[in-house]
Amino acid sequence: GKGNKMKQFDFTKKEALLIQAAMDTETEYLIAKLVGAEKITIENWIFYTGFLGKYEEPVIISRTYQGLINASAATALALSYFKPAAVINQGIGGGHDRRFHRGDIVLGEKVVPMGAVIRSYAAEGDGISGTNFTPLPLEIFDRKQQCTRKVTEFPCDEKLLAIAKKVTATDWMRDGQTAKAMSGVIGSADEWNNELDRIALLRERYHTAVEDMESAAAAQLCYSYGIPFLGIRILSNSIVNGEEFDESVGVDGQKFIIDYVETYSQYLQQERFCDSM
Repeated sequence: GKGNKMKQFDFTKKEALLIQAAMDTETEYLIAKLVGAEKITIENWIFYTGFLGKYEEPVIISRTYQGLINASAATALALSYFKPAAVINQGIGGGHDRRFHRGDIVLGEKVVPMGAVIRSYAAEGDGISGTNFTPLPLEIFDRKQQCTRKVTEFPCDEKLLAIAKKVTATDWMRDGQTAKAMSGVIGSADEWNNELDRIALLRERYHTAVEDMESAAAAQLCYSYGIPFLGIRILSNSIVNGEEFDESVGVDGQKFIIDYVETYSQYLQQERFCDSM
């Protein structure tokens, strides 16, 4: 029976979906919803395996802790230990784009490592400019090409993004209006920006809709490994709209993830059906 299949399921065999988030407030709801949850500790990081949603999709919930270095370590360990089919990095973020309000969700078209910059030369006494910079290309090892190359952005997987756009489950209210999910660019760095002029500059240069401190690390590694990746961020605050920080939206983000996983399951069932024909 089904329970039997679960007992025999091997989470290290490229079939499970890895779902990452940094904090308790971004993972606890998902962990509580797991069927057959098992806790696995690898080095300093905690992972929970189990089955999620009405189709009992095999998933690994990874608590990465905050920041790029933690996220990259947690991702590298997960990719080599679990060999997931795909990676979803999710959680809360700060809004850059006035179209997105607190409680709205940004579905990542791409992730930009907005902290990787080349600052232009200035002579002693010329002062410090926050605007004289260009993106610094980052080196990745491309597993498919078996060589290194330099990139300035990490595209999200088109299939994973298309599945996210099918999730119409925006049935929660936030600030008296129905939350919405739209695609946009996720900016990511070990920084928390509060200067409105700087946010406007980041939007101008990178077209960012939201910022976070983890997704660039996970996206870079997945891009390097050739593993499908998608960033999903729910706005906990929007300084550009004067909306203050509320981390409780993390639960709404996780509810969206459960709906996403169920849509993903249906997509896989259709693919398997088409493959068997």
